[in-house]
Amino acid sequence: MKTFKLTAILLMMAGGFYSCTGDSKSSSEFPEGSTQKQTGDVNHPLPDLPWLKAKVDEITLLSQSNSMRIAIYQCTYGDGNTGFLIDQGNIKPFYNYNGDVLCTMGGAVGETCSELNIDFENKQLIWRVENGFVNGICEFDNPLEDLLWLREIVEELTIYSNSVAKRHFMIYQCTYTEEGGRKVGFIVTPLCVDCRDGTAMLYRCTGTKICSMGGTAGAGACDHFNIANKKLIWEIK
Repeated sequence: MKTFKLTAILLMMAGGFYSCTGDSKSSSEFPEGSTQKQTGDVNHPLPDLPWLKAKVDEITLLSQSNSMRIAIYQCTYGDGNTGFLIDQGNIKPFYNYNGDVLCTMGGAVGETCSELNIDFENKQLIWRVENGFVNGICEFDNPLEDLLWLREIVEELTIYSNSVAKRHFMIYQCTYTEEGGRKVGFIVTPLCVDCRDGTAMLYRCTGTKICSMGGTAGAGACDHFNIANKKLIWEIK
């Protein structure tokens, strides 16, 4: 039910923002005779394009109370026009420079936007948010209170342990190596720890799953991340 609600919100964001910015026949943001370019490259799209900054603010606010991962890419389409792809997972609206929705990929319709000749290979990531953390910046005092995605996992494991079966679950805070540096992560054991196929999962601080380890399927899959400094922060038996 929660996933359906979030999908509905994202669909309204993709379509509703279009109606707020107006159609392609008129635009008060770029009046006739304005020197502001409407196509081509832009050096700083987030501060330079008010509609895109408004979209970022809207997504950031929504991500504070919903587990989500959204990325915005700048790319070209057609004869070198500048466009922006907002990747919301299964829904990917594509906007032109002025903020008009040209098409929406994925979703129930399953469009591909092939007629626009979008250059996906050279798309440039300009902004992203993961579960409330903008551009991967994750800060917290108490992870079990401050990280929404981790709170949701604790709630799910608690319900499962109490209502389905008495299982042993643990969550560790740790450090790992990625992109040449040490980062804070979390190890979650969503299966029976004492079972032969007890599989643990390593997550980034932002809530993105990195790899699985242990059990019969994921043995050794996380070895190259050099996990260290494990500290138990939550447990239920």
